[in-house]
Amino acid sequence: MSGDNREINHSLPIHYSQNYLISEGLIDRLLQQSNIHSNDAVFDIGAGKGILTKALLNMGCKVTAVELDEKNILYLKKRFSNEKRFTLLRGDFMELPLPDGSYKVFSNIPFFITSDIFNKITQAKNPPLDTYLILQKQAAIKYSGTMETTLKSLLLKPKFNMKIMHRFSRNDFSPKPNVDIVLLHIQKRKFDEFTMKEFELYRDFICYCYKNNRTFPKRIFSHRQLKELRIRHGISNYQTSAIAYEEWIILFKCFLQYVSDEKKSQVTGSYRQYLLQDFKLKKQFRSRE
Repeated sequence: MSGDNREINHSLPIHYSQNYLISEGLIDRLLQQSNIHSNDAVFDIGAGKGILTKALLNMGCKVTAVELDEKNILYLKKRFSNEKRFTLLRGDFMELPLPDGSYKVFSNIPFFITSDIFNKITQAKNPPLDTYLILQKQAAIKYSGTMETTLKSLLLKPKFNMKIMHRFSRNDFSPKPNVDIVLLHIQKRKFDEFTMKEFELYRDFICYCYKNNRTFPKRIFSHRQLKELRIRHGISNYQTSAIAYEEWIILFKCFLQYVSDEKKSQVTGSYRQYLLQDFKLKKQFRSRE
């Protein structure tokens, strides 16, 4: 979703605002465990007072700090005025272009725009090689499919590997959050799972199956095909959240190879319908804020 479609409430209560890390030692340890190295170009989205920016600069990175708050902007300008490897972008991250070259992201993002930031990064023509986002545990589980398979995780996994890298204590932040916080690592796959045409059909296929949940097997596959899937691949439980990503790949490849064009046509456009429905739900939610 583009920034033009968002409404940012700058007077949100504290549980919607940003919670800043307070331990420089913890940040250093996390960076040492990451794939971020000296001379990497790294974005710090919602830089705040610059605690992550400082740690990244200490590693020798070229840091682009993105900040919207005027007080923080003045503070960052003063704090890093002598840093040649520091660039400050003033404004809304959702309105700013992403680089054409290689870059990475390490950010403690504002929680109330998590989905917007996540979508911009993962849907970019040139996404980051590695992204580390400090975000709510619930959101990280939804996007990564850590506890169970989710629609959002399935739409992302052909292009990205995702893993919860660290679970924070609530005492690691100021102000102290009232939700659990984790560090999610999103890594761009070196090789795409599908061609672009196949990926577009994959998204339609996944959205169609989730929309029709328990009924999609018989709508798409013949009795013989379902029997083969059970015998050869052990797939018999078609509750969408219970099907592992690897099993979805098997189902989709069977769909590609064996299902008739007539049946394939019934899934076409399902991803677009999903996006429209998702947009309407977000618009309704924001209109109530």
